Amino acid sequence: MKPLIVVYDFGAAQPGDIAVGLGDWATWVFAAERNEHTLRMAPLLEQFAPVVWIENPDQAVRELRGHAPGGIVTFSEKALRLTGELADRLGLPQHGPATTAMLTDKWKQRSALRAAGIDSVRFHRVDSVRDWADAVAHVGLPAVLKPAFGGASRNTFYIDDEEAGLRTVERLLAAGAPGYDPDGALVLEEYLTGRDCAPFGDYVSIEQLVQDGEITDIAVTGKFPMVPPFRETGRFWPAPLDPGETAEIFSLARRAVAALGITTGLTHTEVKHTPDGPRLIEVNGRLGGGINELSGRAIGVNLIGLAGRIALGERVTVPALPAGRVVYQITHPAPRQACELVGVAGIDEIRALPEVTLHRPYARPGARLPGGVHTQDLDVVLGETAGPEELATVFKEVGARLRFTFAFPGAPGPLTVTGAELGRL
Repeated sequence: MKPLIVVYDFGAAQPGDIAVGLGDWATWVFAAERNEHTLRMAPLLEQFAPVVWIENPDQAVRELRGHAPGGIVTFSEKALRLTGELADRLGLPQHGPATTAMLTDKWKQRSALRAAGIDSVRFHRVDSVRDWADAVAHVGLPAVLKPAFGGASRNTFYIDDEEAGLRTVERLLAAGAPGYDPDGALVLEEYLTGRDCAPFGDYVSIEQLVQDGEITDIAVTGKFPMVPPFRETGRFWPAPLDPGETAEIFSLARRAVAALGITTGLTHTEVKHTPDGPRLIEVNGRLGGGINELSGRAIGVNLIGLAGRIALGERVTVPALPAGRVVYQITHPAPRQACELVGVAGIDEIRALPEVTLHRPYARPGARLPGGVHTQDLDVVLGETAGPEELATVFKEVGARLRFTFAFPGAPGPLTVTGAELGRL
């Protein structure tokens, strides 16, 4: 079997995850641009496979061609454009140039979905502050302001005031690179009001695989409620939907994936539950964050390995989700203001819950947290329940029992909040 190129950057799979998914059947080479994250991970990457450091496209293609690769894949939103360019120049199956452009530019994606008659969300591109008034007039308020190319809710804001929104636009554009594109624009999108789905979130993601243009459904991923502005607090399989709604959501995602010209790989499509039915948030042309771990526990399938097999031209299948079992991940996002994590209490209490399998910290006491509106998880709680009712109880119990203490600059003393209260910070 020919080697696989894995284009690496920050994203849905860490080096160890990739090694677990590929290590017992494939050989591969990492390709990576030099940045703070990849250089920090370099010693770990080099433990598992050779690394081709990308200085420029010509040099990268020349070195990668020397490995005689049979496929290429990435698990990073940030690396999608680079992966598409390398695939095109190496003649390897991946998202084509037009598809890559739509997957990495929300304005182009919304335009394509509207042209295909799949979605009617109002949206407007914001390249400069001069575009703001027209954007508000076209989209209306409230709305969502986000980078045209971004991820993890980075620089994504809820806007309900035109003047405050203008100040946000001025700040983001003046700072440069609000998303992953150094010359990137912003997009203002209609805010989709969700229907009441309490105690769970009012949105889901749809996980699918594509082989030679044929789309296969994997799962609809349920979500816990977001905290302001758009930070996630966890996910679970399966979503608590009736069969008719599940079929409708799968169909919507399939039509969107096809409209963007995706012919190979994994997709992660986000959909909002609204009073008028499901509406598209966005389509992502890669594995979603946390989804591989859910898949391993729910159906025994490593989606990183599956993505590698698809990239190398193998035909793959996935089993159906078993009934009467829900696997979950509960996460707690860091505060939006820069601070220090002083301590975490209640870990032993939640570990004693029979539905909790594991508590895994991502930030230790003493860690300095940078702040920001993007999703940055402090930890994850893993487990399973017999159904959505039990899951709702566990989510409430975990939120009440975990207690986080932070020190904020200029504050008179440390502040302690429960996991349930954390979202207000």
